[in-house]
Amino acid sequence: MNIVRTVFLALGAIFALVLISVGIFSYLITGPAPTYQGHPVQVSDEAAASLDSKIEAFRQAIDQASPGDVVTLLVTQEEATSKLNQLAEDGELPLEMKHVQIHFSDGTVHASAMVDLLIDIQVAAQAKLRVDEEGRPIITIQMLNFGRLGTPRTLVDNVMLAVMKKMEQRLDALPFQLQDIIMGNGEITITGRVK
Repeated sequence: MNIVRTVFLALGAIFALVLISVGIFSYLITGPAPTYQGHPVQVSDEAAASLDSKIEAFRQAIDQASPGDVVTLLVTQEEATSKLNQLAEDGELPLEMKHVQIHFSDGTVHASAMVDLLIDIQVAAQAKLRVDEEGRPIITIQMLNFGRLGTPRTLVDNVMLAVMKKMEQRLDALPFQLQDIIMGNGEITITGRVK
């Protein structure tokens, strides 16, 4: 009789621990992520179309430039946010997202979105971008949160290594070499030299 009672008490304790763990994880993952504290970026079809026009003009400037000429692309946070929201609505992003927000501030890009990972989870990231002496972009993720739950640095670093390897292949195919990336006051300026 004592053995049966002990087994049921142990199973009950294990079940209670599992429920508590699931509850804590749910609380952490479904809570709000620490996002940029500035004003929300307004989304508009005009801003998305403006970015499309700027990218097309940038391509034409590269096509008409001579090797060694400098080309520049300036993107506002309204254009970037509007375009990403448009892509999300059209289902063209790898994950289902909504309420995308992009902020460019003091050399840092702040991004957040509601991501559908079976349940809606607010994801927030903060990253620094720079260009090394070989024209390769260096992305340093300073923060990546899924809800209240922060992502361990080693996981972020390993993911970034894989992303950078993929990006290097695409960068080699571009007709220009990056020279500088400047962020601030709601804008990002990308400067490159035509190959």
